[in-house]
Amino acid sequence: MRHQLRNLLCPEHIILNLEARDAQDAINKMVAALVRTGHAEPEFAADVWQREQMFPTGLPTQPLASALPHADPQHVRQTAVAIGVLKNPVRFGQMGTDGSISLDVHVIILLAIKEREKQVELIRQTIELLQFPGILEQLVAVENPEQALQALCLALDSVKTKN
Repeated sequence: MRHQLRNLLCPEHIILNLEARDAQDAINKMVAALVRTGHAEPEFAADVWQREQMFPTGLPTQPLASALPHADPQHVRQTAVAIGVLKNPVRFGQMGTDGSISLDVHVIILLAIKEREKQVELIRQTIELLQFPGILEQLVAVENPEQALQALCLALDSVKTKN
């Protein structure tokens, strides 16, 4: 069965007003949410950060930059997605560069994908979501994870009907 991004979203993995010193701290806090629900092992945070150093995932989405960190499935127990909306932006290297170009990221979507063959499709769906008009502003404005989940699902449904 093909994973649909919509089916992987849950309020327990949506962190609003995430306070982080830097990108690594944000990743660590987001992975901790996945560990609490049994979707990942604590070592996944180091895997994601190591990959981020070699292959930056910052995206110059408009009007707010976003990031899409992920790593190999070695420490993933079950495919999941964590979303972090930062209280204050943190710097991520821009995707497609060596990291020398950085972006002030406001929204992070962390992918923990167990099945390698699903990775490209889930990344594609996530990038489509991040490009959906108004979604980034909505995520920054919501008051609780349930509202964020509702906004994300509506956007994903709209993206799906366009394709």
